[in-house]
Order: sequence, then C-alpha cells, then structure tokens
Amino acid sequence: MQIRPSLIVKLTLATSLILIGFMWLLDHVNLRNFRKVMIDYAASNVDQMAEIINQSAYDAMMKNDKAGLYQLIDRIAQSRSIEHLRLIDRSGKVVYSNIAKEIGTMIDKKGEACSMCHGSDNPRLSASSMNRSRIYQNTGGTEGLGFTKAIYNQPGCSAGSCHFHRFDDKVLGVLDISVSLDYLQQKSHEYRLQFIVMACMLLVLISILMTYMTKHLVDLPVQRLVRHTALVASGNMDARVPVTTTDELGHLSEAVNHMTDSLGKARKELREWASSLEHKVEERSLEIKRIEAQLYRSEKLASLGKLVAGIAHEINNPLTGILLYSSILSNDRSLDPMLKQDLDKIISESRRCADIVRQLLEFSREAVPHKESSPLGTIIDKVLNLIQHQPTFFDIDIVLNLEREVPDVYVDPNQIQQVFVNLFINACHAMPDGGTLTITTSLSPDGAYVSTEIRDTGHGIAEEDLPRIFDPFFTTKSDGTGLGLSISYGLVENNAGKIEVKSTLGVGSAFLIMLPVHRTG
Repeated sequence: MQIRPSLIVKLTLATSLILIGFMWLLDHVNLRNFRKVMIDYAASNVDQMAEIINQSAYDAMMKNDKAGLYQLIDRIAQSRSIEHLRLIDRSGKVVYSNIAKEIGTMIDKKGEACSMCHGSDNPRLSASSMNRSRIYQNTGGTEGLGFTKAIYNQPGCSAGSCHFHRFDDKVLGVLDISVSLDYLQQKSHEYRLQFIVMACMLLVLISILMTYMTKHLVDLPVQRLVRHTALVASGNMDARVPVTTTDELGHLSEAVNHMTDSLGKARKELREWASSLEHKVEERSLEIKRIEAQLYRSEKLASLGKLVAGIAHEINNPLTGILLYSSILSNDRSLDPMLKQDLDKIISESRRCADIVRQLLEFSREAVPHKESSPLGTIIDKVLNLIQHQPTFFDIDIVLNLEREVPDVYVDPNQIQQVFVNLFINACHAMPDGGTLTITTSLSPDGAYVSTEIRDTGHGIAEEDLPRIFDPFFTTKSDGTGLGLSISYGLVENNAGKIEVKSTLGVGSAFLIMLPVHRTG
C-alpha cells in the first residue's frame, strides 16, 4: 500500500528544508563574522601588549637597563596564550626570544615577520593592527596569530649621549609576537554549538507552529470541503460548507456552496422533468389521438358531405312538390276540418324536412371564407343583439367578460357569427330552467389567437359523448338534427381556428373557440 504524505507533512518538510538551508547560511556567515571579530579583538589585545613592551623597552633603554627589560619580556612571554615572542633589531638579528636558541640568529627578511617592512617597495611603517597581524598554521595543525610591531627611533634614542642610533634611522627594530588561537577555536566551537542548539529549537518550534497553523488554516477547511463533496456525491444537496474566514479558502467555500445550490436546482429540475415525462408523453399521445380524430372527422365529414349533397338534392325536389300541393289543398275552404288538420300536419313536417335539407346542403357546401380584419367583440355584440330578445333567452343571465384591447381576428365575420349563433342557442337549450351564460375573450399566451370561452350552467355532456359531439347527426336532444356543432366545427376550421369543449354532468359545458390574430405586414 502506497503511503501518500499529507499536505501538512509536505508543507512542514518544505518549510523545514528552507529553514535548515537559511540557518546553515546564517551559521556560516555568523561564524565567519564571529571569527573576524575575535581575531580583531585578539589583535587589539596583542597590539596593546606590544605597546606596553615597547614603552617598557624605551624606559629601560633610557636607563640602560637591558636586564630589567628582558625580565619583563620573560614574564610576558610566560603567558599561556603566547607561543613566541622575540625582539629583532633593524639588521634582522634576534636580540631576544623566549626560545633561547633563536637569540643571536638572523631571520629571513622574506619571512612572515618581516613582510610588513620588506614585503613591498613601500614599507607599511604605520599600518593598522590588522595589517600588522597574520594567521599561521602550527605544526600540530592549530592556528596562531602573529603580530609585528615596529620600534621607531625617538629623540631620546638618537640624541642621548649613551646611544649610538643616527637621527635618520626611522626604525630601530621589530617586536614579533605569536599567540595561540586555541581559545578562539574553542569559543567558535561553543558559539557554533549554541547556534545549532538554538537553531534546532527554533526549527522545532517553527515546525510545530507551522503544523498547527496549517492544520487549522488549511487542512481543516480542506477536510470540510472533502466531506462536503462526499455528501454532495451521496445526493445530499442540502449540505453546506461553513464559511469561517474571508480569505481565499473562505471564497472557495462560498463558491462550493453556490455550486451545490446550482447542482441542487439542476437535480430538482431533472427530477421534476423525469417525473413529468410520463405525463408529457401521455399528453402528447392524447394530442396525437385528438389530431387523428380530427383528421378522421374531417375525412368523414368530407365523404359524408358529398353523400348528403346528393341525397338532399334528390329529396328536395319531391319535398317541394309535397309542400306546394299540400299548401294549396289546405287553403281550400270547402275542405273538411279534420282533413285540413291533417294537411297542416303534413305542411309542418314538410317544412321541418325542408329545414333539414337546407341544413344538409349548408353542411355539404364548402363555402370559401371571405376573411377580413374584424373586432371579435363587435361580432359577439351583433350575435347577442340578434338572439337575446328571443323568448328562450328571457331566463338566461348573460355575463360578458370581453377584453376590448385584444387584436382583431382575421376571419369571415358572417361565418363566425353563424358559429356563435349555434353555440349560444345550444347553451340556451342546455338550460331550459334558466341559468348563466358567461362569455369571456382573451389573448392566448403566445399572442397568436384570440380565445372566446362560452360557458353555461346547463346539464352538461356525458364524458362518453364528448368525442362524438362534432359528428354529423349526433345529438342528445329529442328534436335536434345533430348538424349545428358539425357545421360550427367546419366553419371554425375553414377560418384557421380551433374549437374545444369541456363538460361535466350536472355542472355545465364550456366551448373554447380560438381564432387567429390579424397580422399586419
């Protein structure tokens, strides 16, 4: 199983490596600076020591007390840090040394002790203490600090009767001191050890702080996001990430919450669409069946119309003769009253048959509509003025909800008047004991049709009869011909409109006629 380091481990390791590198560089720089400071300090101390020896030598020479001078130098040379101390005259001869075998020997002018005066064409007679010091390696591998100080000719040395130095001699000799740097190395080691301990403690402290801060500032918010995504993946769209900060992670949490809201809405819409898919399929199936029924009805009406037209013409001629001769006989005053009564019955039924034949001819005749822009409200007003004064409408309350601001319709106004006449009369017949006829007009949501709803409070139509009410000769009335709704259906279709019906037994019926809006241009 592969172990993947966590974000905290990665950040802590990266930070620790950076800190280690920085501390290593800092240790290197600090140790070098510390060494330089310590060497400067040691050189300054040796310089002071050399100045003391120089002044003591001057006083001793003024008193011609060489023995006292050498005793002083011996005591100073016995210091633990001094490895080598010698006094060299201007000719290069060692006149004194804490190493007895060097006394009286000549030193090499090219050596380190003579480099200050003889290392270049311009001797550095007044060089600083650092320029007069040098670092050397002992045979044991340890380091030492060599220091050279010139002994200058002073007026007391050249003018006194007891001295033989010339006035133009600038330098009388050199004091060369070598001290051990073991103490410096020990201090450097202690300093470095202390620095490493402090650096390690600081590294541990920073690592702990870094781990704590990363845990609370980064890891915990990320874990909350991970848990949130797991909840969303399981289908919980109500889960939310707590927004506790205003930084980038806070903005990320807000974005994740917003994304969850969007996913929840999309999922809800998908479920609603899926749940309504069956209903929509059923609606489409019913729509297809309705269209098929309309197509079948249209074909049926077309075929029936041709048949009816031929039959009507055949019946109309003899029916006219029957009506004519029966009317002539009925006007004979010598006719027996009982016979006259029978003839009147024949005339009444002949006229009824003639009306049926006329309706059959109207049904079979495909009248071409003469369409024009017409206000639908005006058409309805004309029809109501025509029929509302008839006795059958006396007990009917007519409620008008006409939207006068709707666009004009593009229809044949005479044909649409005939449609409304048929529907209004049918509604009146459905309410023999009185009721309410409500007429409402409105513009369809898509703006393509002006709808007219004709609602009555009559006895209604049985559900099983609804699919056949527009069929020719279908009627639920004892004295009806069953042609009124068929003719209305054909007229509405001829004007590119639609007609629908809804009915409930005992409640009433509602016919909806949708006529096309007149489009200018």
